[in-house]
Amino acid sequence: MKIPELIENLPRSGIRELMGLALQIKDAIHLEIGEPHFPTPSLVLEKLADFYWKGEIKYTPTAGIASLRKKIAEKFSWEKNWPISEEQVIVLPGSLFGTVVAFRALLDHGEEALLPDPGFTNHFAQAILCGATLKRYALLPENSFLPDLASIRRMASSRTRMILVNSPSNPIGVTFDESTASEIAKLAEELDLIVIADEAYEKFIYQGNYTGMHRFVNPERLISLFSFSKTYALSGWRIGCMVAPVKLVPALSKVAEYLIACSSHISQKAAEIALDLPEEEVKKMRDYYASNVEIACQLLEEGKMKFFRPQGGYYVWVDVREYGMPSLEFCKQLLAEEKVALAPGETFGENGEGFVRISICRTHQEVEEGVKRLVRFARRRAS
Repeated sequence: MKIPELIENLPRSGIRELMGLALQIKDAIHLEIGEPHFPTPSLVLEKLADFYWKGEIKYTPTAGIASLRKKIAEKFSWEKNWPISEEQVIVLPGSLFGTVVAFRALLDHGEEALLPDPGFTNHFAQAILCGATLKRYALLPENSFLPDLASIRRMASSRTRMILVNSPSNPIGVTFDESTASEIAKLAEELDLIVIADEAYEKFIYQGNYTGMHRFVNPERLISLFSFSKTYALSGWRIGCMVAPVKLVPALSKVAEYLIACSSHISQKAAEIALDLPEEEVKKMRDYYASNVEIACQLLEEGKMKFFRPQGGYYVWVDVREYGMPSLEFCKQLLAEEKVALAPGETFGENGEGFVRISICRTHQEVEEGVKRLVRFARRRAS
């Protein structure tokens, strides 16, 4: 059976490749994947019990159950000072599915999407699978990993329709300030672009303030994506949401309808309950991971390793160019010698080569021991 060339040429995710290798090694420390170590909140499990035992777990409307969409709209309206309606909300099987829906619904074959590099590896493959032409804008250390708006203007063409922004960033942890967000909004107006704002890590800010793109971008050209997996430790439930202009919702919902029909009913109910979690519970998770950032950064500093101190998100971005090997080989050798799995920078784009990503959403003990082993490995390579 012949496999289409498009599929044959898609690279594997380096994150999943390292995860697969690490699962074969007893006692490996998993710092390669961005999955919260916290269990599903007990409040969710307790309040879900009655719904579960009734057995009335059915198909739902494609855009999600009405009670959840209404609750999301109400919470965002008061929490973010963002007056949206439930008609603008589409519930997703994980926020990652939102980019697939947006690419497929809004881009004709060959039209261009601007994506950050380094950026989340799945976004690159999704754009290609949806028939879009992928253009990568660089996030470089010499610019503090912020987008260079002048170079993006030069890169754009008459076929450019969309720009994706991710703040706080995966994999780097850079968080856009108000000036950057405002400049992106101006760029979108100038070039007539749709802005896809991946804000999965919005609750995990360690320096500065969260700057939601809704504060700056014309609401008629903004699609924002949010994650219950990250915010409420519901990764295995696969649930997220999208906020979009009402005029785009029919097209977005149509694509979602044909791809997945609807998100899991029980997962939607879990998300609805999670929205009632006290803010203190989310803050506890944020503070725990902030402590992990400090643990990792202190150990890297003591080990004389170069890194970017994250302003938000789940990751620490480490420069390993001086050790003289490609990032994938670096990670494989680290895993073999020290039993620590990290994500290779090359999987996040050409500008990620020479870096590795440490996930800090694990236990204090795992992060501390994993980074100690990384430093030990790097010292051997430097000697």
